[in-house]
Amino acid sequence: MALNIFSGRRRQKRIDKKEPAYEAIQIIERFAPREYSSKREVYYYNYSMLGPYLRPLLALLDILSQRERLRDDRPAFARDLFLRLKDFYDPKDRLSLAEAIRDGNLVKRFRELFLFFYNIKDLPVEDMEEWLKDISQ
Repeated sequence: MALNIFSGRRRQKRIDKKEPAYEAIQIIERFAPREYSSKREVYYYNYSMLGPYLRPLLALLDILSQRERLRDDRPAFARDLFLRLKDFYDPKDRLSLAEAIRDGNLVKRFRELFLFFYNIKDLPVEDMEEWLKDISQ
């Protein structure tokens, strides 16, 4: 029996239990859509080994793991999520909140969070603007 090492099966990366983000990642992976697991791994989980990103990553993963808040109070949850995302992508705090809300890449990442973690594909722009308008004041 010949074994093809280049077959389509991919090994799933195991997360080290000693990693600070382990618990939040385990909670997230129980409910998050499987088809985006590689995106979550590349864009979020992989940063846990980089010093300046660790604290903001842990805060972001913690809020992402609180799925019940998404159902109970989506506007408050979205505002908190955006603030944690800003902290993660701007660890040196160079952007003001008003600049962050207007930053196209950050808004794109915000929309992707809802897709990658909760499988919410159609997030109305009006809703996002409503959720984020109170942040910059």
